[in-house]
Amino acid sequence: MKKHSFLFIMILIALALIGFNTAAEEGKPKPPQSSEGNICSNEYVLCTSAPCIPDPRNPDSNAICQCDVNKGLNFGMSACKARIPVTHSTGVKKVLSTFSFAQAPTKPVLSCPEGKPWTDCLDQPCIVDPMNPLKAICTCKIVRDQPFVTFGGDCVTLTCDTGYWSGATVGSYIGASRQLMKAFGLDQTPAKYCAGTKAKVSE
Repeated sequence: MKKHSFLFIMILIALALIGFNTAAEEGKPKPPQSSEGNICSNEYVLCTSAPCIPDPRNPDSNAICQCDVNKGLNFGMSACKARIPVTHSTGVKKVLSTFSFAQAPTKPVLSCPEGKPWTDCLDQPCIVDPMNPLKAICTCKIVRDQPFVTFGGDCVTLTCDTGYWSGATVGSYIGASRQLMKAFGLDQTPAKYCAGTKAKVSE
C-alpha cells in the first residue's frame, strides 16, 4: 500500500473514531502552560517529521498529521500533568504532541522560508492509532507567515512548498533544544542540519 494511501486511511479512521470537533476543542479550557516550557518524562506523541494534509473540515487553518508515539523526556509548553495520556471508555487514547530529540540521529533539520505552509503541532491533541500503538493522528495549526524548520523533507527544499510538514519557528526550536540539552546534560545538540540551515543551538 502506498504511503499516501495509508495516511488517508488512517485519517479516515481517526476522524470516525474521535470526531475531533475544532469548535468544541477551542471551547474547552486549555492545558496549563509555562512561558518557558517544561521538560517531562512520559508517553508522548512526536511530530517533528510528520507529513500533514489540510483538515477537510477547516482546510485554511488546521491540518491532520501522522506522528509517532514515544516515551521519555520531552519538551512542551503544557504542564506535565496535562500530558498524561487519557484512554476513553471506548478504548480511544488521547495524547498531546510535544518535542524531543528522538528523530535527531536519522532526520536532518530542513529550513524553509516564510510564506510556505507548515503546521505547529506543539501541545496539540492526538489520538493513538487503534491498529498501531506506535502511531498517532494529530490535529495541528497551519502557519504561513513565518519561516520554519522541520525534521521532515529529507533536505529536499522543494517540499517546503507542498509538504505541510510539522515544524517550528527557529526561535522556538532553539529554545526547546537548549532545554532538552540541559535535561540530558549535552554540550552539543544531537541534531544534524541540511545544507544552508542556520538553526544552531549549541553556541
